Amino acid sequence: MLLVAGIVVTVLTMRAVEAQSGGRYVLAVGPVIGGLGLIVHAVSDLAGYRSFVAWRYLLNAQHKVSRRVQIVIGVGLLIYVSLQITGFAPLSLGSPLHIVAVANFAVLGLVVFWGVLRHSRPAMVAFLVGVLLIVISLIGTRLAADNKLPFMHLGEEQRRAVLAAIGIVGIAGGVLLGLATFFGGLRAFFTFFTTVPIGGVWIGTAALVCVLAVMSGFESDLREKILGSNAHIQITREDGEFVDWRAAKAKIDAIPGVVASTPYAVSEVVIAAHNNGMNVIIKGIDPATVGTVTDLISDLEDTQAIERLAPLVDDSEERVVPQGGPRPTDVVDPAPDDLPLGADPIDFSGEPAAAPPAAPEPTPAAAPGALVEPPAAYGGDAIAVLGEAGTAPEPAAVVDPAPADLLTSDATPEDFSASDGGDPDFDPDVEAIDVVDLPAEPTLSRRTLALPGVLVGRELVKQTHLYTGEEVRIVSPLSDPSNPDATGTPIPFNRDYRVAGVFFTGMYEYDLKYVYVTLDSLQDFLDRGEAIDGIEVRITDADDTERYIPTAAGAGKIREALGPGYRIVDWRELNRSLFSALKLEKIAMFLVLGIVILVASFSIVGNLIMVVVEKGRQIALLKTLGASNFGVMQLFAIQGLMIGLIGTLLGVLTGLLGCWAGKRFGLPLNPDVYYIDRLPIHVDPESVAAAALAGIGISILATLYPALLAARVRPSAGMRH
Repeated sequence: MLLVAGIVVTVLTMRAVEAQSGGRYVLAVGPVIGGLGLIVHAVSDLAGYRSFVAWRYLLNAQHKVSRRVQIVIGVGLLIYVSLQITGFAPLSLGSPLHIVAVANFAVLGLVVFWGVLRHSRPAMVAFLVGVLLIVISLIGTRLAADNKLPFMHLGEEQRRAVLAAIGIVGIAGGVLLGLATFFGGLRAFFTFFTTVPIGGVWIGTAALVCVLAVMSGFESDLREKILGSNAHIQITREDGEFVDWRAAKAKIDAIPGVVASTPYAVSEVVIAAHNNGMNVIIKGIDPATVGTVTDLISDLEDTQAIERLAPLVDDSEERVVPQGGPRPTDVVDPAPDDLPLGADPIDFSGEPAAAPPAAPEPTPAAAPGALVEPPAAYGGDAIAVLGEAGTAPEPAAVVDPAPADLLTSDATPEDFSASDGGDPDFDPDVEAIDVVDLPAEPTLSRRTLALPGVLVGRELVKQTHLYTGEEVRIVSPLSDPSNPDATGTPIPFNRDYRVAGVFFTGMYEYDLKYVYVTLDSLQDFLDRGEAIDGIEVRITDADDTERYIPTAAGAGKIREALGPGYRIVDWRELNRSLFSALKLEKIAMFLVLGIVILVASFSIVGNLIMVVVEKGRQIALLKTLGASNFGVMQLFAIQGLMIGLIGTLLGVLTGLLGCWAGKRFGLPLNPDVYYIDRLPIHVDPESVAAAALAGIGISILATLYPALLAARVRPSAGMRH
């Protein structure tokens, strides 16, 4: 009961810290320690001398670490934490704080090695091997980066492979160094049979905390992406078309706690371009309000693309048939009503045949040396013509004579054939090529500019090569009964659109399957009139949707405002299958990693059984002095509880420290595969409490069988042997 009470207090305290810290779950370390301390204090008060006996058995008979060494280690850790808080890492290598940090780290390592680890020879050897691997990794990384490895000259790919291998060596050295320090430190204070089960519980609990944090990180990342592309609440009509949506939207916006709302319409269509097509979901949005409900505008590669959804050119006036005025009624054959009347008809019945145009007069030959005005279409100044009949005389004694039809002046062409300053590859027999400067970007036709825009996802761009400014065709499986083909079959709705922009949400399904157009464009495309599919609503807190939707507790604020006839669901209901699968996977991972703690509990069982065998005479003496069977069982239960508390506390602290390091420095991932560039980590207080409860609970359960063996010891048999 005390154990359960302590865990409950821990969870409640962690929830309070979460609410006050705005989601900084790392602060949950304090409540965990407080809850575990509460359990220890309660058990100590209840057990009395039994807890003292159990604690003295877990520790070494003699103190191996002096008080001076403990003080030096404590001061060194305090200096290290203080330097971390001040942020010495970004400073230069030669700064005073950096020198102090390096010196403190070196002194701390020497003191730990000589004052603590020397009491365990395996820990000393592992510590030295870990340090050696780290030094080799640092030196090898420097040499490989400069391509100065002895007897090796590496290419770019080979150097990357060598750097990766050296990094693995450094990581292995760091892990070995940490394990040696941990187990060597435990061995300096606890007996060997206590160190082994504490280490097992520590590893299992730390792994459980880290893995649950990573899985919670993936779930949190997925949740943020879903809430970025979808609203918190979705409202649709249960029966009939949703036509009176403007009045419903006004009522929704007036509800306290509602941030914004926007109408939408969806349909499944085929988008075709470049001789290929793909099934997508087209969604009609209101560009003025969609940014207040979803993150579509911030997900655009170019935020101005939302403005390009409307046609860039208004050609409505060009499609209007001009009407000249009232039609005449006193004619034999009146014109039809739909005939454009831009001007009065012309009567050609009595007109004479039009005379052919007069031939142009021949231009007189220009005299030698005269100036001839060029046609106005070419522009420029007058051209000087030499010779008779407008032809130029052939100059004599020139190296490279000009062609006969070349208009020249008195100047003699210069000979560049033997010039050293010209182009050596110049060939006078090759005709010159005119270089035309093309525009940097292709210009769009007026027809394309007049089309409505569509927003496509980045993955859809990769699949169908739809780029901004291209013209695409969208075809709906729905058909228009008023527009049949030659056989009388209705033709499906189809319309041309212009790619206005590209968005990236971070979810493969959304970036591949969704396209966005304006709401009025989709209504006109599918001939829906003013009808929409629903209204999306955003509230202040996405986790507080139960107060707005119908539940078992009540109708909800939106149902009370709109009345019956509407289907109101939140984002959890829309994605129930996805989050249920994630929750099931998280539970399965918890059970699998709980086996690690279960395996560690077997060492607790073996340790306590050896205690029963070794301390049989002492147990018999306690019974002779009046100890009951339950009292003896309680003594062994306290030993298992202390082992579980120490291992769980160290495991939780190590796991949270690993989560903090992973969140700060990041573990890089391939964004093309995982759609994220680093491993997401999110520490959930309930997951931490569950891991702590599993570690302590399994440790206590492991003491049941040894405690029963101790209770069955008879005083006479124990004293005789």
